[in-house]
Amino acid sequence: MNIVSVGVNHKTAPIEIRERVSLSEVQAKEFLTNLIDDNIALEAMVLSTCNRTELYVVPGMPEVDGKYLKEYLIAFRNAHNEVRPEHFFNRFYCNTARHLFEVASAIDSLILGEGQILGQVKDGYRIAVEVQSAGILLTRLCHTAFSVAKKVKTKTKIMEGAVSVSYAAVELAQKIFSNLSMKKILLIGAGETGELAAKHMFQKNARNIVITNRTLSKAEALAEELGTNQVLPYESYKEHLHEFDIIITAVSIKEYVLTEPELQQSMQKRRLKPVIILDLGLPRNVDPEIGKLKNMFLKDIDDLKHIIDKNLEMRRAELPKVQKIIDEELVGFGQWINTLKVRPTIVDLQSKFIEIKEKELERFRYKVSEEELKRMERLTDRILKKILHHPIKMLKAPVDTADTIPSRVNLVRNIFDLEEQNQRTK
Repeated sequence: MNIVSVGVNHKTAPIEIRERVSLSEVQAKEFLTNLIDDNIALEAMVLSTCNRTELYVVPGMPEVDGKYLKEYLIAFRNAHNEVRPEHFFNRFYCNTARHLFEVASAIDSLILGEGQILGQVKDGYRIAVEVQSAGILLTRLCHTAFSVAKKVKTKTKIMEGAVSVSYAAVELAQKIFSNLSMKKILLIGAGETGELAAKHMFQKNARNIVITNRTLSKAEALAEELGTNQVLPYESYKEHLHEFDIIITAVSIKEYVLTEPELQQSMQKRRLKPVIILDLGLPRNVDPEIGKLKNMFLKDIDDLKHIIDKNLEMRRAELPKVQKIIDEELVGFGQWINTLKVRPTIVDLQSKFIEIKEKELERFRYKVSEEELKRMERLTDRILKKILHHPIKMLKAPVDTADTIPSRVNLVRNIFDLEEQNQRTK
């Protein structure tokens, strides 16, 4: 039984192609339903994010291969003019499993070790369950992928260390001020970068966050989302600089929003209590001379990028550990797949010997007492268990390729004449 995967991602196609084949949740449900209803797939799952749209399919017909599924998806999205089969990757059997394990463990992501992908894989599986397109194979595949991701997160450092500017800023602040919950924070700028920084701060237990923005309504909206409801008018925030332990700037203007004289005056009011200024602006929002002031820790994007580069290097060093975990889980998954293939033979083998046992015991039913018959039955059960142990173990044992499984099955079926067993049970 095969599992085929095809898809586009950040490695195979540019963003405009990825956008053309992406699927919303509603579209994914319709697509999966079509695959099942048309008998194209026995099982199917879609994983669609901003960086990838991937199909995982147990084919329902012999002609359903990677090429078939690529064309089916392109037709569903009416994207023949823009999307071509060469924009897709194509994998099957254990390579499909390996790919999903790498995706779930975040080593196939655009940003190595990014933490959101596992939730997106779980969403893909949830959608498949809801439309009843996830059967025994995809269920086992997905739950194994979840297990891989959990082990990778707990046993490696692949997801540790900030790899985005906003998160690196927060991580740096936490290193200087270990307890952010006790610090008062000013965010200047409520755009995307500022919003991410504020949310990361909130996740690190910072609650006293005050927001200022040229458009007051935007500051109020972010403050409400965070639950702080603390804003300052943009025209007057400089009057309150001395109140803050951490200042984050993320505005898109060419002039400095903070100058050296303003911060010098602020530090006098603070009696030189330490302040961290995190300048996330490009161009810079803060006068570099501020960094020379006593107890004033100024870090800009270049400083944070140095932290990010070191963290990415650390994450890359963890890749061999991640691959080892994936390899181990892949062996287990492959063994389980093989068990599915040999299960009918195991059932036939056990049935044949149980039938022989019952026939032989029947000959003694009226020659011995009931108690003696029960003892004989227990004895024969133990004997059969020992006789069958090795052939069943051999059938279930790992193999180098799927091609050797039929040879093992045929060997056991011929030795024990299981075709005759099939005829009797029909």
